Amino acid sequence: MTHSLSLAAVRITLGKMHFYIPSSQVQRCVLAGPDTPDIQQFSQWLGLPDEPQSGMHLHLLVPASNVAKGWYFWGELENVVLRPNEILPLPVILQQCCKLPGLRALVQDESLSPLLSWR
Repeated sequence: MTHSLSLAAVRITLGKMHFYIPSSQVQRCVLAGPDTPDIQQFSQWLGLPDEPQSGMHLHLLVPASNVAKGWYFWGELENVVLRPNEILPLPVILQQCCKLPGLRALVQDESLSPLLSWR
């Protein structure tokens, strides 16, 4: 008998980009309030250009990331289950040079998307 473990995750969609975070690391995601001056934008924290202001304006808290107030972003968040064959180890070259915070693996979806994890 073979067993395959799946990973419950959230998929964050910013424009045309996807990012995945294990569900167990997400404390909450709520609609962002109108006043968010001291909460960093997720795309800026990742070192990426600002996402288009489409979708919902959300406030995401992931305590394991050590970002106390979390992030806000414009986009979508959905619960997904990743099968083992969809999660790919990082190539050595990415491990050595990529500065994307929390990057642990890649997810093979419509393209290759980052899986961020802090544990």
